[in-house]
Amino acid sequence: MATTMREIISCFLLCIITSASLAHTIYAQNDIPLLDNRVRIDPYTEQVTFILNHASGSQLVVLVRPDGSKLYAERHPDTVGWVSSKTADIITIDKPMAGPWQAVAQLDGDNRIKLISNVELKTDRLPLKLYSQEYITTNASLYYDNQLMTEQAYLDNAKLSVRLIKGADKQLTLYQDDGKGYDALPFDGKLTAHVYIDLPPGRYLLNIRTKNDIFIRNINKDVVVFPTPISYQLHTIEDGSKEMVFEFKIDSDEIMPDSVTIDGVIKDSNNKVIEQLIAHSAGNLSIENKFTTNKTLAYGVFSLSGKAFATTLSGREIELQLPKQQFELLPLFIMHEVIASEPKIETIALPIWKKIWFIGTVSAICFFILLAIILLVRRKRKRNGDLLLSELKLDELSPTPIDIKEGNK
Repeated sequence: MATTMREIISCFLLCIITSASLAHTIYAQNDIPLLDNRVRIDPYTEQVTFILNHASGSQLVVLVRPDGSKLYAERHPDTVGWVSSKTADIITIDKPMAGPWQAVAQLDGDNRIKLISNVELKTDRLPLKLYSQEYITTNASLYYDNQLMTEQAYLDNAKLSVRLIKGADKQLTLYQDDGKGYDALPFDGKLTAHVYIDLPPGRYLLNIRTKNDIFIRNINKDVVVFPTPISYQLHTIEDGSKEMVFEFKIDSDEIMPDSVTIDGVIKDSNNKVIEQLIAHSAGNLSIENKFTTNKTLAYGVFSLSGKAFATTLSGREIELQLPKQQFELLPLFIMHEVIASEPKIETIALPIWKKIWFIGTVSAICFFILLAIILLVRRKRKRNGDLLLSELKLDELSPTPIDIKEGNK
Protein backbone atom coordinates (compact mmCIF):
# COMPACT_ATOMS: atom_id res chain seq x y z
CA MET A 1 0.00 0.00 0.00
CA ALA A 2 2.84 2.38 0.89
CA THR A 3 4.50 1.71 -2.44
CA THR A 4 1.24 2.42 -4.26
CA MET A 5 0.85 5.74 -2.43
CA ARG A 6 4.42 6.76 -3.39
CA GLU A 7 3.64 5.85 -6.99
CA ILE A 8 0.48 7.98 -6.89
CA ILE A 9 2.37 10.97 -5.43
CA SER A 10 5.12 10.67 -8.01
CA CYS A 11 2.58 10.37 -10.83
CA PHE A 12 0.72 13.44 -9.54
CA LEU A 13 3.94 15.46 -9.43
CA LEU A 14 4.81 14.31 -12.93
CA CYS A 15 1.49 15.56 -14.27
CA ILE A 16 1.94 18.94 -12.57
CA ILE A 17 5.49 19.37 -13.88
CA THR A 18 4.57 18.30 -17.41
CA SER A 19 1.78 20.88 -17.61
CA ALA A 20 3.86 23.55 -15.84
CA SER A 21 6.67 23.21 -18.36
CA LEU A 22 4.37 24.87 -20.88
CA ALA A 23 3.76 27.81 -18.56
CA HIS A 24 5.84 28.96 -15.60
CA THR A 25 8.49 27.05 -13.66
CA ILE A 26 7.02 25.95 -10.33
CA TYR A 27 9.21 25.93 -7.24
CA ALA A 28 7.77 24.72 -3.97
CA GLN A 29 8.65 26.71 -0.90
CA ASN A 30 11.53 24.43 0.13
CA ASP A 31 12.67 22.84 -3.16
CA ILE A 32 16.43 22.43 -3.58
CA PRO A 33 18.01 22.74 -7.05
CA LEU A 34 19.97 19.70 -8.16
CA LEU A 35 23.41 21.02 -9.13
CA ASP A 36 25.88 18.93 -11.16
CA ASN A 37 23.51 15.95 -10.76
CA ARG A 38 24.54 15.68 -7.10
CA VAL A 39 22.95 16.39 -3.73
CA ARG A 40 23.72 15.59 -0.09
CA ILE A 41 20.93 14.06 1.99
CA ASP A 42 21.18 14.64 5.73
CA PRO A 43 20.21 12.13 8.46
CA TYR A 44 17.09 14.15 9.38
CA THR A 45 15.38 13.61 6.03
CA GLU A 46 12.31 11.40 6.25
CA GLN A 47 11.44 11.47 2.57
CA VAL A 48 13.00 12.88 -0.60
CA THR A 49 11.63 13.29 -4.12
CA PHE A 50 14.00 13.67 -7.08
CA ILE A 51 12.54 15.60 -10.04
CA LEU A 52 14.76 14.86 -13.03
CA ASN A 53 14.02 16.46 -16.40
CA HIS A 54 15.73 15.29 -19.58
CA ALA A 55 15.54 15.95 -23.31
CA SER A 56 12.62 14.56 -25.27
CA GLY A 57 12.96 10.81 -25.60
CA SER A 58 13.11 8.13 -22.94
CA GLN A 59 16.49 7.38 -21.43
CA LEU A 60 17.94 5.25 -18.69
CA VAL A 61 18.20 7.13 -15.39
CA VAL A 62 20.26 5.67 -12.55
CA LEU A 63 20.42 6.92 -8.96
CA VAL A 64 23.65 6.13 -7.10
CA ARG A 65 23.35 5.97 -3.32
CA PRO A 66 26.13 7.05 -0.91
CA ASP A 67 27.28 3.43 -0.48
CA GLY A 68 27.69 3.01 -4.26
CA SER A 69 24.59 0.86 -4.79
CA LYS A 70 22.24 1.83 -7.61
CA LEU A 71 18.52 2.33 -8.10
CA TYR A 72 16.74 1.81 -11.45
CA ALA A 73 13.22 2.47 -12.64
CA GLU A 74 12.74 -1.28 -13.16
CA ARG A 75 14.65 -2.42 -10.08
CA HIS A 76 14.36 -0.74 -6.69
CA PRO A 77 13.21 -1.61 -3.14
CA ASP A 78 9.68 -1.13 -1.83
CA THR A 79 10.72 2.15 -0.14
CA VAL A 80 11.13 3.74 -3.58
CA GLY A 81 8.38 5.00 -5.89
CA TRP A 82 9.48 5.67 -9.50
CA VAL A 83 7.43 7.12 -12.35
CA SER A 84 8.94 7.83 -15.79
CA SER A 85 7.87 9.66 -18.94
CA LYS A 86 9.64 10.76 -22.13
CA THR A 87 10.73 14.03 -20.52
CA ALA A 88 11.01 13.40 -16.77
CA ASP A 89 11.62 10.86 -13.99
CA ILE A 90 10.05 11.40 -10.56
CA ILE A 91 11.58 9.28 -7.77
CA THR A 92 10.25 9.37 -4.19
CA ILE A 93 12.30 7.61 -1.48
CA ASP A 94 11.32 6.99 2.15
CA LYS A 95 14.07 7.29 4.76
CA PRO A 96 16.85 7.85 2.19
CA MET A 97 20.42 6.91 3.03
CA ALA A 98 22.35 9.88 4.44
CA GLY A 99 25.26 11.16 2.38
CA PRO A 100 26.00 12.23 -1.21
CA TRP A 101 23.61 11.05 -3.93
CA GLN A 102 24.18 11.23 -7.67
CA ALA A 103 21.87 11.03 -10.68
CA VAL A 104 23.50 9.39 -13.72
CA ALA A 105 21.61 10.86 -16.71
CA GLN A 106 21.75 13.61 -19.30
CA LEU A 107 19.53 16.07 -17.50
CA ASP A 108 18.06 19.15 -19.12
CA GLY A 109 16.00 21.89 -17.51
CA ASP A 110 14.66 22.48 -14.01
CA ASN A 111 16.04 19.64 -11.87
CA ARG A 112 15.48 19.68 -8.13
CA ILE A 113 14.62 17.66 -5.06
CA LYS A 114 11.86 17.93 -2.47
CA LEU A 115 12.61 17.14 1.15
CA ILE A 116 10.35 16.11 3.97
CA SER A 117 12.40 16.52 7.11
CA ASN A 118 12.32 17.57 10.72
CA VAL A 119 14.97 20.16 9.83
CA GLU A 120 13.39 23.26 8.30
CA LEU A 121 14.60 26.71 7.25
CA LYS A 122 12.25 29.55 8.18
CA THR A 123 12.57 33.23 7.37
CA ASP A 124 10.89 36.53 8.07
CA ARG A 125 8.00 37.48 5.87
CA LEU A 126 9.39 38.87 2.63
CA PRO A 127 7.54 41.44 0.50
CA LEU A 128 6.40 40.49 -2.99
CA LYS A 129 7.22 44.01 -4.21
CA LEU A 130 10.80 45.26 -4.07
CA TYR A 131 12.55 48.28 -5.60
CA SER A 132 15.69 48.55 -7.68
CA GLN A 133 18.54 49.99 -5.54
CA GLU A 134 16.75 48.88 -2.34
CA TYR A 135 18.31 47.27 0.73
CA ILE A 136 16.28 44.54 2.43
CA THR A 137 17.11 42.88 5.73
CA THR A 138 15.90 39.35 6.35
CA ASN A 139 16.44 36.82 9.12
CA ALA A 140 16.54 33.07 8.56
CA SER A 141 16.70 30.29 11.14
CA LEU A 142 17.00 26.50 11.20
CA TYR A 143 14.46 24.52 13.20
CA TYR A 144 14.43 20.86 14.24
CA ASP A 145 10.98 19.58 15.27
CA ASN A 146 9.94 23.26 15.40
CA GLN A 147 12.71 24.03 17.89
CA LEU A 148 15.34 26.65 17.03
CA MET A 149 18.69 24.98 16.32
CA THR A 150 21.54 26.70 18.17
CA GLU A 151 24.12 23.90 18.43
CA GLN A 152 27.43 25.17 17.10
CA ALA A 153 28.16 21.79 15.49
CA TYR A 154 25.24 22.34 13.11
CA LEU A 155 25.61 26.10 12.61
CA ASP A 156 29.37 26.24 12.15
CA ASN A 157 30.08 26.96 8.47
CA ALA A 158 26.35 27.15 7.74
CA LYS A 159 26.30 29.97 5.19
CA LEU A 160 23.15 31.88 4.32
CA SER A 161 23.03 32.87 0.64
CA VAL A 162 20.45 35.04 -1.10
CA ARG A 163 19.93 34.86 -4.86
CA LEU A 164 17.60 36.47 -7.35
CA ILE A 165 17.13 34.22 -10.37
CA LYS A 166 15.94 35.36 -13.80
CA GLY A 167 17.61 33.36 -16.54
CA ALA A 168 21.08 33.64 -14.97
CA ASP A 169 21.61 32.94 -11.27
CA LYS A 170 22.94 36.03 -9.48
CA GLN A 171 24.09 35.69 -5.88
CA LEU A 172 23.47 38.93 -4.01
CA THR A 173 25.05 38.22 -0.65
CA LEU A 174 26.45 35.52 1.62
CA TYR A 175 26.28 35.52 5.43
CA GLN A 176 27.13 33.28 8.38
CA ASP A 177 25.87 32.98 11.93
CA ASP A 178 29.14 34.41 13.25
CA GLY A 179 28.09 37.64 14.99
CA LYS A 180 29.79 39.79 12.34
CA GLY A 181 28.36 42.43 10.04
CA TYR A 182 24.56 42.52 10.35
CA ASP A 183 24.47 39.26 12.35
CA ALA A 184 23.67 40.14 15.96
CA LEU A 185 25.05 37.16 17.91
CA PRO A 186 27.22 34.18 16.91
CA PHE A 187 25.51 30.77 16.84
CA ASP A 188 22.16 32.07 18.07
CA GLY A 189 20.41 30.24 15.25
CA LYS A 190 19.42 33.45 13.48
CA LEU A 191 21.28 34.28 10.29
CA THR A 192 20.77 37.89 9.16
CA ALA A 193 21.17 39.02 5.57
CA HIS A 194 21.29 42.65 4.40
CA VAL A 195 20.67 42.42 0.67
CA TYR A 196 21.20 45.13 -1.97
CA ILE A 197 18.79 44.80 -4.90
CA ASP A 198 21.16 46.00 -7.61
CA LEU A 199 19.02 44.64 -10.44
CA PRO A 200 16.86 46.05 -13.25
CA PRO A 201 13.07 45.94 -12.85
CA GLY A 202 11.45 42.59 -13.57
CA ARG A 203 10.09 39.38 -12.05
CA TYR A 204 12.55 37.13 -10.21
CA LEU A 205 12.71 34.00 -8.10
CA LEU A 206 14.14 34.85 -4.70
CA ASN A 207 16.13 31.90 -3.36
CA ILE A 208 17.36 31.84 0.25
CA ARG A 209 19.56 28.90 1.17
CA THR A 210 21.55 27.70 4.12
CA LYS A 211 24.18 25.06 3.49
CA ASN A 212 26.92 23.26 5.35
CA ASP A 213 28.63 19.87 5.13
CA ILE A 214 25.59 18.07 6.55
CA PHE A 215 22.46 19.57 4.97
CA ILE A 216 20.98 22.06 2.52
CA ARG A 217 17.71 23.89 3.11
CA ASN A 218 15.98 26.34 0.76
CA ILE A 219 13.25 28.93 0.71
CA ASN A 220 11.88 30.03 -2.69
CA LYS A 221 9.64 33.01 -3.33
CA ASP A 222 8.49 35.04 -6.32
CA VAL A 223 9.29 38.76 -6.15
CA VAL A 224 8.81 41.67 -8.52
CA VAL A 225 11.44 44.43 -8.69
CA PHE A 226 10.03 47.91 -9.48
CA PRO A 227 11.97 51.02 -10.59
CA THR A 228 13.47 53.07 -7.78
CA PRO A 229 10.84 55.57 -6.52
CA ILE A 230 13.25 58.40 -5.62
CA SER A 231 15.53 60.23 -8.07
CA TYR A 232 17.57 63.44 -7.96
CA GLN A 233 19.40 65.96 -10.12
CA LEU A 234 21.96 68.72 -9.54
CA HIS A 235 22.30 72.28 -10.83
CA THR A 236 23.71 75.66 -9.79
CA ILE A 237 21.66 78.80 -9.15
CA GLU A 238 23.51 80.62 -11.93
CA ASP A 239 26.71 80.34 -13.97
CA GLY A 240 29.82 80.88 -11.88
CA SER A 241 27.95 80.36 -8.58
CA LYS A 242 29.44 78.34 -5.73
CA GLU A 243 25.96 77.34 -4.53
CA MET A 244 24.79 73.90 -5.70
CA VAL A 245 21.10 72.91 -5.67
CA PHE A 246 20.22 69.26 -4.91
CA GLU A 247 16.68 68.50 -6.14
CA PHE A 248 14.94 65.24 -5.18
CA LYS A 249 11.81 63.90 -6.90
CA ILE A 250 9.38 61.42 -5.30
CA ASP A 251 7.12 58.95 -7.10
CA SER A 252 3.93 59.62 -5.15
CA ASP A 253 2.32 56.47 -6.62
CA GLU A 254 4.80 54.42 -4.56
CA ILE A 255 6.04 56.58 -1.67
CA MET A 256 4.37 58.77 0.96
CA PRO A 257 5.72 62.15 -0.25
CA ASP A 258 6.34 63.60 3.22
CA SER A 259 8.16 60.51 4.55
CA VAL A 260 11.52 60.87 2.75
CA THR A 261 14.82 61.54 4.52
CA ILE A 262 18.09 61.91 2.63
CA ASP A 263 21.40 61.02 4.30
CA GLY A 264 24.22 61.79 1.87
CA VAL A 265 27.87 62.84 1.74
CA ILE A 266 29.71 65.17 -0.61
CA LYS A 267 33.28 64.18 -1.50
CA ASP A 268 36.01 66.05 -3.33
CA SER A 269 38.09 64.76 -6.25
CA ASN A 270 40.37 62.93 -3.77
CA ASN A 271 37.37 61.01 -2.35
CA LYS A 272 37.58 62.96 0.90
CA VAL A 273 34.31 63.74 2.67
CA ILE A 274 33.90 67.51 2.91
CA GLU A 275 30.17 67.94 3.63
CA GLN A 276 27.24 65.94 4.98
CA LEU A 277 23.93 66.44 3.20
CA ILE A 278 20.77 65.90 5.25
CA ALA A 279 17.38 66.73 3.75
CA HIS A 280 13.74 66.02 4.63
CA SER A 281 10.71 66.14 2.38
CA ALA A 282 8.31 67.00 5.21
CA GLY A 283 7.39 70.69 4.97
CA ASN A 284 9.51 71.25 1.84
CA LEU A 285 7.45 69.65 -0.94
CA SER A 286 6.51 71.42 -4.15
CA ILE A 287 3.41 70.70 -6.21
CA GLU A 288 5.45 68.26 -8.35
CA ASN A 289 6.46 66.30 -5.20
CA LYS A 290 9.99 67.71 -5.32
CA PHE A 291 12.12 69.11 -2.52
CA THR A 292 15.52 70.79 -2.61
CA THR A 293 18.46 71.64 -0.41
CA ASN A 294 21.41 73.93 -1.20
CA LYS A 295 25.12 73.72 -0.38
CA THR A 296 27.79 76.40 -0.85
CA LEU A 297 31.12 74.85 -1.84
CA ALA A 298 34.46 75.90 -3.29
CA TYR A 299 35.20 75.70 -6.99
CA GLY A 300 36.24 72.17 -8.02
CA VAL A 301 35.04 68.64 -8.81
CA PHE A 302 32.76 66.83 -6.31
CA SER A 303 30.44 63.82 -6.01
CA LEU A 304 27.30 63.02 -4.04
CA SER A 305 26.30 59.58 -2.74
CA GLY A 306 24.17 58.33 0.10
CA LYS A 307 20.88 56.73 1.08
CA ALA A 308 17.21 57.61 1.13
CA PHE A 309 14.76 56.40 3.78
CA ALA A 310 11.03 56.43 3.11
CA THR A 311 7.67 54.76 3.74
CA THR A 312 5.69 53.14 0.94
CA LEU A 313 1.96 53.67 0.46
CA SER A 314 1.45 50.20 1.93
CA GLY A 315 3.30 51.26 5.09
CA ARG A 316 6.57 49.38 4.48
CA GLU A 317 9.75 51.16 5.60
CA ILE A 318 12.39 51.05 2.86
CA GLU A 319 16.06 51.99 2.46
CA LEU A 320 17.35 53.00 -0.98
CA GLN A 321 20.84 53.59 -2.33
CA LEU A 322 21.25 56.95 -4.10
CA PRO A 323 23.22 56.54 -7.32
CA LYS A 324 26.52 58.41 -7.20
CA GLN A 325 26.63 61.62 -9.26
CA GLN A 326 29.64 63.80 -10.04
CA PHE A 327 29.45 67.57 -10.50
CA GLU A 328 31.80 70.53 -11.02
CA LEU A 329 31.70 74.15 -9.89
CA LEU A 330 33.51 76.62 -12.17
CA PRO A 331 34.07 80.39 -11.88
CA LEU A 332 32.47 82.61 -14.50
CA PHE A 333 34.92 83.34 -17.35
CA ILE A 334 35.10 87.05 -18.35
CA MET A 335 36.71 88.22 -21.62
CA HIS A 336 38.47 91.56 -21.01
CA GLU A 337 38.25 94.08 -23.99
CA VAL A 338 41.54 95.58 -25.14
CA ILE A 339 41.22 99.36 -25.88
CA ALA A 340 43.63 100.78 -28.50
CA SER A 341 45.18 104.22 -27.60
CA GLU A 342 46.21 107.06 -29.97
CA PRO A 343 49.86 106.74 -31.04
CA LYS A 344 52.23 109.52 -29.97
CA ILE A 345 54.24 111.70 -32.45
CA GLU A 346 57.52 110.37 -31.08
CA THR A 347 56.30 106.81 -31.66
CA ILE A 348 55.37 107.61 -35.27
CA ALA A 349 58.72 109.41 -35.97
CA LEU A 350 60.75 106.52 -34.64
CA PRO A 351 59.30 103.93 -37.08
CA ILE A 352 59.77 106.41 -40.01
CA TRP A 353 63.41 107.04 -39.12
CA LYS A 354 64.02 103.28 -38.83
CA LYS A 355 62.57 102.75 -42.32
CA ILE A 356 64.72 105.56 -43.83
CA TRP A 357 67.87 104.24 -42.21
CA PHE A 358 67.12 100.77 -43.48
CA ILE A 359 66.49 101.94 -47.06
CA GLY A 360 69.69 104.10 -47.07
CA THR A 361 71.82 101.30 -45.74
CA VAL A 362 70.53 98.86 -48.33
CA SER A 363 71.05 101.38 -51.16
CA ALA A 364 74.69 102.06 -50.18
CA ILE A 365 75.44 98.40 -50.00
CA CYS A 366 73.95 97.87 -53.48
CA PHE A 367 76.05 100.78 -54.96
CA PHE A 368 79.33 99.42 -53.66
CA ILE A 369 78.51 95.95 -54.88
CA LEU A 370 77.75 97.32 -58.41
CA LEU A 371 81.02 99.31 -58.52
CA ALA A 372 83.04 96.30 -57.52
CA ILE A 373 81.44 94.27 -60.30
CA ILE A 374 82.35 96.91 -62.98
CA LEU A 375 86.02 97.05 -61.95
CA LEU A 376 86.25 93.31 -61.89
CA VAL A 377 84.90 93.02 -65.45
CA ARG A 378 87.37 95.58 -66.87
CA ARG A 379 90.32 93.77 -65.39
CA LYS A 380 89.18 90.49 -66.83
CA ARG A 381 88.91 91.92 -70.36
CA LYS A 382 92.56 93.09 -70.30
CA ARG A 383 93.76 89.69 -69.22
CA ASN A 384 92.00 88.18 -72.28
CA GLY A 385 93.98 90.41 -74.84
CA ASP A 386 91.32 92.86 -75.72
CA LEU A 387 93.65 95.87 -76.63
CA LEU A 388 92.73 99.42 -77.48
CA LEU A 389 93.50 101.04 -81.00
CA SER A 390 96.28 103.32 -79.65
CA GLU A 391 98.19 100.38 -78.36
CA LEU A 392 98.74 98.70 -81.83
CA LYS A 393 102.41 98.97 -83.26
CA LEU A 394 103.72 97.45 -86.60
CA ASP A 395 107.31 97.15 -85.53
CA GLU A 396 106.40 94.69 -83.02
CA LEU A 397 105.36 92.33 -85.80
CA SER A 398 108.12 89.88 -86.90
CA PRO A 399 107.99 87.10 -89.45
CA THR A 400 107.10 83.68 -88.24
CA PRO A 401 109.35 80.73 -89.02
CA ILE A 402 107.21 79.61 -91.95
CA ASP A 403 107.35 83.07 -93.59
CA ILE A 404 111.20 82.97 -93.64
CA LYS A 405 111.32 79.64 -95.41
CA GLU A 406 108.96 80.82 -98.15
CA GLY A 407 111.09 83.92 -98.85
CA ASN A 408 114.27 81.84 -99.62
CA LYS A 409 112.53 79.89 -102.32
